[in-house]
Amino acid sequence: MRKSVRCLAFLLSVVMLLGAFTITSFAEGEVANVTIKTNTDIAAAGDVITVTVNVANNYYATSMRWPVLFSSDFFELVEGSAGATEQLTNIGGSVKCTEEPDDTVYTPNYTSDEYTGILLQWTAAVSVSGVTPYNKVRGMDCFTFQLRVREDVELGTTGNIVIPEDYPRFYNYILTDMEEPFSPDKVVQCKDLVHNFTNATVKCGEAVIYPAEGTDVVIDRENNIIRGIPINTSETLDDYLFVSAGTLEVIPSQDNRMGTGTKAKLLVNGEVVEEYTVIVAGDLNGDAYVDYTDLILFDLYENYEATPDEYQIMASELNDDGEVNAEDKINLDIYLNFEGDIDQAAGIVVPFN
Repeated sequence: MRKSVRCLAFLLSVVMLLGAFTITSFAEGEVANVTIKTNTDIAAAGDVITVTVNVANNYYATSMRWPVLFSSDFFELVEGSAGATEQLTNIGGSVKCTEEPDDTVYTPNYTSDEYTGILLQWTAAVSVSGVTPYNKVRGMDCFTFQLRVREDVELGTTGNIVIPEDYPRFYNYILTDMEEPFSPDKVVQCKDLVHNFTNATVKCGEAVIYPAEGTDVVIDRENNIIRGIPINTSETLDDYLFVSAGTLEVIPSQDNRMGTGTKAKLLVNGEVVEEYTVIVAGDLNGDAYVDYTDLILFDLYENYEATPDEYQIMASELNDDGEVNAEDKINLDIYLNFEGDIDQAAGIVVPFN
């Protein structure tokens, strides 16, 4: 075993000096699957997206080298964002994410005229006890970085994020087993291995807030209000709203409660491009419940002992006649006495009979 370890250590030393990258494998004909994932496939101009590279194989890799190229007329790198995941770092060895790699990352199919790139390099640690290889059959998110869609990108255009399939230096050598003695006939060239790449495409789209599919949410774009959020919703609106591009920011009406007065903002590159206010019919105090505290508040409004804001007025109007009056209070009583329900999308109380 010592002889095998010394052989591997010597080989890796030479590999690192020459810029080569080595893998050990216990079976031939295996496939390395490398997948580029993005947190969205539609982004607005100026929006920032997160890119993750997942590597799955059974090569018992002792080193890896992955260049990732992106369309330079569509994306720009968020400087300082590239780094190995904690999982990859915990395997051991040395990891380097280069944000300005040299020209060796380009190939005949992917040139510097069209693409900019980053480069991840990982080499396993070698010790007297052996080598800790990369062997993740189901895959692991190995590294991540962020890209910003350029401000001058036009709607409808797309940008590509790729690993060039004609890149010659993913691995330089393969050891088909670790048994003694090592001999040259146990070396397999990288070109004889199979690599499957799943690349990514991002489209520049308009940033818009939409109702989530399967919900009763209604977005009134004329009055900038959102109806149809269920009573007693808390923590998040992710189940009810989604954005085509940009980032959704939600400001709860109370603590983590999504009641009347909750703000839903759409941000692109840190700037608000859309803003809506949630109306939960019957919820006058913004706690996302409809209960007797709302009835008490209704009485205060009716007796001019408190002044409602425009959103509380909308939440008080429960029969869709355009006015807040005694009939709305009756409808609130109907709901509180379990004689009817509230259609939140329409903002009205519906008696059971």
